[in-house]
Amino acid sequence: MSVDTGPGKIDAEYAIEYLQEHPEAGLCCEDRRWWITPNANETDRQVLLLDGIEAERLKDNPRLRLVSGIAHRGRSLWILRRMT
Repeated sequence: MSVDTGPGKIDAEYAIEYLQEHPEAGLCCEDRRWWITPNANETDRQVLLLDGIEAERLKDNPRLRLVSGIAHRGRSLWILRRMT
């Protein structure tokens, strides 16, 4: 019998791959906690977790952009830039 232990910790390289494969996903930060949400419109859900060092590397990736004015106070969200 398998037990779901929740989201696992990942590195920045895997996270950017996930975001590229799931363009509706986003990187979230709140109170020094970092996670990937499967849907940037619903930032409470967590599918992958990152530690602070990996998250800082990821958020500085030029393929991501910070979204301003999200509904959760104190929470930040980054999504993939639309490349044309």
